[in-house]
Amino acid sequence: MNREQFAALLEKYQEGRCTEQEKQLVEHWFALLENENAGEVSKDELNCAEERMWAGMQERAYLPDLRERNSTNPFLSIYIRWAGIAASLLLVGWFFAGKILDHHVPLTAYTWEERRNDGPDILPVMLEDSSVVELRPGSSLRYPNRFEGGKREVVLKGNGFFSIRKNPKKPFYVHSGGVTTRVLGTSFHVSTAPDGRQTKVEVVTGLVSVYSEKTDEEAVDMLVSPNHTATFDRNSGKFTPGIAEHPRLLNTDISFQFHNAPLAQVAQHMRDAWGITLEAENNQIMNCPLTADLSGQPLYTQLDIICAALGAKYKVHGSTIRIAGPGCKMRGAPAFQSRKPSPMQT
Repeated sequence: MNREQFAALLEKYQEGRCTEQEKQLVEHWFALLENENAGEVSKDELNCAEERMWAGMQERAYLPDLRERNSTNPFLSIYIRWAGIAASLLLVGWFFAGKILDHHVPLTAYTWEERRNDGPDILPVMLEDSSVVELRPGSSLRYPNRFEGGKREVVLKGNGFFSIRKNPKKPFYVHSGGVTTRVLGTSFHVSTAPDGRQTKVEVVTGLVSVYSEKTDEEAVDMLVSPNHTATFDRNSGKFTPGIAEHPRLLNTDISFQFHNAPLAQVAQHMRDAWGITLEAENNQIMNCPLTADLSGQPLYTQLDIICAALGAKYKVHGSTIRIAGPGCKMRGAPAFQSRKPSPMQT
């Protein structure tokens, strides 16, 4: 909390606009630093004590009390020490709430709980709305014991998989590694590197919006759909789109049996089934015919078969897949036929 935020809080208190928790914080700060019992503080008292409260909190919250060395009053020394500790604890609570405020979370009187996974296995955490978060080892989750108001919000450190119960009237927010992920009801992964430099959001079902802590949800940085990712780099402050490492089949009704089908048709089937766009660097290749049975194969195996048939190569470029090649094989060359597919790998 900086000086301007502190002054704004006192102004809210004077105007009677504070929440109950903010009101208690101000009164405790005043009591600790003015050696009085906590209670209602008048406007005049607050105006006179504002500078002393700020200076005292800065000193006692972060630095040892050097005056204690020369103090001849042991009771005063004990009071100063414990007042500093109490003020520090209050400031820690404020900074946590302030950090959430920076992520557009209202300061409320929630009772926040924390679960940390110190074991080797995934730790499931069920939230008050029946949403489930699967914490990976070494990760932690902060969440309120009740979701009140118009938002559901949690703070993740590390890696977690979220299965969020749908509630259009109360969107769900995950704050992690400088990124806010907003959803209505979906499932997705959020992972932040140990050094905190990158945060990756990977969507399994539904649609999520992501934005950095320096922007707001009115200026969404990126929309992420199933089988796609958004990776945030804290140094650049930018998101990079990508494709999931192990995409899941989204539509099982799509046929992958082709007989002399142009690649453009194959690409449409793959887009409908996987939600991923297939592009060609050479438009001519999109007219090349393919005869193959790609049923039951993972996405990247399907791409390997297609490229082998057309003498082409593919590469992932952001949120799309690009195929490059010289075009169709010589007229009269036999069409490629894939071998019997293995069971679908999911």
